[in-house]
Amino acid sequence: MRRTMALLLAGLASGCSTSQSTAGAQTDAAAAPAPAASVAALPSSVPPEPDAAPPAPAREALNVVLILIDSMRADMPWAGYRRKTAPRLTALEKRSVSYTRAYSLSSVTARSAAPLLVGKYASEMPRNGYFFTQWYPENLFLGERLKAAGHRAVATHAHSYFYNKSMQQGFDDYAILPGTIYDDPEPKPTSERLTAAAKRMLAKNADPGGQRRMFAYFHFMDPHHEYIEHDDAPDFGEEPRDRYDGEIWFTDRAVGDLIAWIEKQPWGKRTAVIVSADHGECFGEHGQIRHGYELWESLIHVPLLFLVPGAAPRRIHTPRSHIDLAPTILDLMGVEVTPPLRGQSLVSELFGSSLPPRPIVADLSRDNLQDRRRAIIDGDLKLIARGDDERWLMYDVVKDPKERTTLTEKRPDEFRRMKKLYDELSAGIPNEEVHGDAVLKNAPPGRRW
Repeated sequence: MRRTMALLLAGLASGCSTSQSTAGAQTDAAAAPAPAASVAALPSSVPPEPDAAPPAPAREALNVVLILIDSMRADMPWAGYRRKTAPRLTALEKRSVSYTRAYSLSSVTARSAAPLLVGKYASEMPRNGYFFTQWYPENLFLGERLKAAGHRAVATHAHSYFYNKSMQQGFDDYAILPGTIYDDPEPKPTSERLTAAAKRMLAKNADPGGQRRMFAYFHFMDPHHEYIEHDDAPDFGEEPRDRYDGEIWFTDRAVGDLIAWIEKQPWGKRTAVIVSADHGECFGEHGQIRHGYELWESLIHVPLLFLVPGAAPRRIHTPRSHIDLAPTILDLMGVEVTPPLRGQSLVSELFGSSLPPRPIVADLSRDNLQDRRRAIIDGDLKLIARGDDERWLMYDVVKDPKERTTLTEKRPDEFRRMKKLYDELSAGIPNEEVHGDAVLKNAPPGRRW
């Protein structure tokens, strides 16, 4: 039986993808440089910047535009990647508050995007048990909170998963690009058309007077496989990573165009822009290609940029999670976070304060195609639980960002500490049983999560 909204409100207080794995050895050493886990891992040409910044003056409530680029890895040019695949985002990063160790909530869109908009982990959200997840109305989405406060939420997307009614929950104005159909791969390219549609939607919904604020969410799909070539993009080569880099370049141009347009609008000076990814992408790490199914660094370590009026540019190296995005967006918009959310607003940190580090949770709930996975990150260490907490992998993801050497036996005291922390964090995340007739991958008899 579905939970009622009343139960949800009380409880809050206390991909679109396919993936293919191969069994072979890791093959990405040349084609896919390691994601930058921290500034310490960056080359000497990218000097570390201090975490400290002077406090900003009092700020006004803002509009917020959230841009997610599907499958965008953390190893971008500003993090030391050897190719100039994203010149516009690289320039944006220099003007932004940039988190060098940001984590998505999961490794597939269907477990990342909706939880981000709700501010909870997938495992605790009412849902069905299928890969392309249907989220039930009992979940309280960001747009519903904003509507209750008298503001608007709008979105435009370019993938058939977003036809999912649950992804539309809480939005006042919602559109899918014409011609979007489910066909793997779907018709591409879409980035330029999505930028044009986003401009129309923003122009239609922005309040020039600023009394009614706006949250907008745009999901750019072109870096999602299959990777196609673009006539006007640089020729990076013919391998999958090469073509993916061309897709990043193509999407970067469209996203840069959209952000430049926003900044020129009368309401642009009262608008914050957040750029991140719903998840990353594998190119042979641990024998995997594409995304989903696992929680490797190449899948959940993502870029996270905040371009916020009045916030001084800097890099922050403390690990942070997308679980903090919903409370941060509400805070930027001047909306009270009621009922409370799991995450914590990062706004004070964006404006120069130093917030204490907190453990990160990445959550891949079980469905008809994927076994259960959960990971925690605490400082430099990451612990991955596989299946029903039956097998454990621990890595130092700063010294070993490709997760080549497991430390579960080599550092037993730290493994015990991390497992204790994992148990404590997991105890606070209730396992919501899935509804419907889906047969869950590797679930023990009678288990519906």
